[in-house]
Amino acid sequence: MKKWCLVLILPFAFFAPLSAATVSVLIVESGLPSGAARTESAVVWENGLLDALFDAGHIVSNIPILRLDAAPGREIPLEARHGFYEARAGGADFFIMVLLTYGNPGGSSSAGPETGGRPVPSGVFISVFTVSNEKLIYETSVTARSGETPEEAFLDAKRNAGNIIPRLILRGRP
Repeated sequence: MKKWCLVLILPFAFFAPLSAATVSVLIVESGLPSGAARTESAVVWENGLLDALFDAGHIVSNIPILRLDAAPGREIPLEARHGFYEARAGGADFFIMVLLTYGNPGGSSSAGPETGGRPVPSGVFISVFTVSNEKLIYETSVTARSGETPEEAFLDAKRNAGNIIPRLILRGRP
């Protein structure tokens, strides 16, 4: 009887050390006029990432979508610092920043290609930082497809979150 209990419990004991990471997500848009309404792409990417992270068992929160005139570099922009510090105070382990750039890569500030009257980002850049020491642990760029529907963009965001999730499980060790 004791052997059977051990056989039943042992597989579950392997997963015990894995714990959920607390993740804060920020979507940043750049290259759009400052008076323009929030884009559907920003909401779709935010929902896709949050959904994938939540489905993987992580504790997720988000910071309101931010619009900047110019794309930030590889660091967390000054305008997003307040949200980053809130994530730190809330006990977040990771901070994910998704930059949606609109317009031509040459620096034009006009919106990128449009699908059905909605602007589509010309580039999507995902950066993952540890909150404790602000270390950049992962970054990637994704080419947004101009002909995709919001549902396809949502699935695209979830697929790209799949590349982030293993790094969160390993707690930032590349």
